[in-house]
Amino acid sequence: MSRQWMRGRWARAVAGAGVAMLALTGCAGGDEPPARDTETAESAEIADTPVGMKTQWIIDVLEADEDTTASEWEGELHESFLAEVSAQELADLLNAQIRPARPFTITSYEGTDEQAVTSMRGTVGEPFDMSVAVDADDRIVGLFFGPASDL
Repeated sequence: MSRQWMRGRWARAVAGAGVAMLALTGCAGGDEPPARDTETAESAEIADTPVGMKTQWIIDVLEADEDTTASEWEGELHESFLAEVSAQELADLLNAQIRPARPFTITSYEGTDEQAVTSMRGTVGEPFDMSVAVDADDRIVGLFFGPASDL
């Protein structure tokens, strides 16, 4: 299986993730998310690897007070990713489907230097996995959000 095929597959996967995330976040609309005690919530440690640092950056973007923007993502995404999904499409998807469930608890993290899966739980919706893959220059070649699986 070629790396180029995998990059294209991952990028296309994020484009279709909006439908999956719609169900995961439960489309809370105007409802207030339930309060959660983040002091006692368990949180898995994210590895200090290239993909781990990029994963932490993504989580920080998802949890920021302000919506994410295309310009925030453009320098972080590999050209092959951008050929399939624009930075604006990604920002729109994240703002509409994922960020409303913040804050997130990281329940597990497993990965290598270049690929990782992080299981997360938000304040609304079902737990989900975020898969991230980076290239040698630490740019995102794959990003996928889907239903949580057992690691």
